[in-house]
Amino acid sequence: MTVNEKIKNALAGFGIPVTTDFFGGGEEEYVTFNYADDRAVAFADDAPLLVAADMQIHYFLPADKDCLEAKRGMRKALFRAGFTYPEVTEFVEPDSNVRHIIFECRIENDYELEG
Repeated sequence: MTVNEKIKNALAGFGIPVTTDFFGGGEEEYVTFNYADDRAVAFADDAPLLVAADMQIHYFLPADKDCLEAKRGMRKALFRAGFTYPEVTEFVEPDSNVRHIIFECRIENDYELEG
């Protein structure tokens, strides 16, 4: 399973759209995610064995909506999916009155050489 699939599967139960990079669907509440870093972290015989992906998962919702339960649930869901326990940054975008919660975490996967 890819990193993208792991994130989408982990957050599927929250009933909000989850997509890579940019969401243009017009919903008030949604999740996007991006790779902050993606690199090999273990090698053998001059080939990568293990790849680590540092991820940023962005949860957007109206600033006046209570988000504590969803934030806790998403953090736990990502951890159960194999990510490191996410660090969370939260702020309100003053120009749009949108709450932006960022989960930062890492996952390591075996690297398979193709061909």
